[in-house]
Amino acid sequence: MAIRTVVVGMGPRGRDWIREIQQNKEFKLVGCVEVDKQVLQHATRTSSLNGSPAFTNLSQALEGNDVQAVIVATPPEAHLEPCRIALTKKIGVMVEKPFTTTLSDAITLVRLAENSTPLLVAQNYRYLRAFRAARDLVIRGVLGPVGLAVCQYYRIPHEMSGSLASMPHSVLWGMGVHHLDMIRYVVNKPVVGVFADSFTLPWGVLPSGASTRLLLTLQDDVRVFYGATYESSGHEYFERGQEFYARFMGQRATLHIFHRWLLLCESGKLPRIIRRGPRRVSEEQILLAQLARAVLDGAQPESSGLDNLQTMAVVEAAIRSARERKWINPQELLDELQQS
Repeated sequence: MAIRTVVVGMGPRGRDWIREIQQNKEFKLVGCVEVDKQVLQHATRTSSLNGSPAFTNLSQALEGNDVQAVIVATPPEAHLEPCRIALTKKIGVMVEKPFTTTLSDAITLVRLAENSTPLLVAQNYRYLRAFRAARDLVIRGVLGPVGLAVCQYYRIPHEMSGSLASMPHSVLWGMGVHHLDMIRYVVNKPVVGVFADSFTLPWGVLPSGASTRLLLTLQDDVRVFYGATYESSGHEYFERGQEFYARFMGQRATLHIFHRWLLLCESGKLPRIIRRGPRRVSEEQILLAQLARAVLDGAQPESSGLDNLQTMAVVEAAIRSARERKWINPQELLDELQQS
């Protein structure tokens, strides 16, 4: 029997999930939820719902519908309530990133899920082929112990969604949450120190926090420089106005990642291109497979809510550090809130 699933939030990301569900035989869409009636009408016109009913209230969608999974794709500030409703009813949940807008809310949801109810966060960047290949090289020791990493993201000024534009630290919530999750996933170590600066350039017209720079310390004294901005002008015709570069430096080799390209520079050897491997399924299908195994077999998902507390703690540490102008240890934030 296919897993009976409801999608909450019918914006672009919610419609993406509907398409992914319809391509996966393990899932069956049995309803969608959207509080904005205009958005809901647009979604029903432009999405293939195959007769699945539409609701403006999740509780109504769950009533008498024998739902086994809920995918939450609302704006970030509206993640908490639908997750809480579903988890209280012991229904498995996958929620879009960012998990929540505060670490304390994320901890609340993880406690609701405990060990018996699946709770995943759709951190799909970690499953992009370039980063999966990078993680594999690190875990296999090809680079030797990693001691330093540099990650940089640039995007031209652009119109943000209303939800993102209303949030302080917009680039941190918009792209930083992706990259910070990816960094700790690739290096495979927890972050133990964050020093951050969040700002908008003096001539900038974007909302507060359109640029950020972070220093990270990971376990075993791994250092990371991270920068991201939505204010990089002048490359509108390159990669649709976006640029990404990462460099992971180990004892034996350095790995460069430029967009989709990986270049491995080993000591005493000529640089060589690393293949990313085939993209047999989308990153969303990888996450759906984890959700299916969690719902049907009780398997612990890799991208679990519990795992994502580490990413949420790094984001919250960055916000506090930018405000207080000092180093913050994400592990101390987790300990403090989990004991409260």
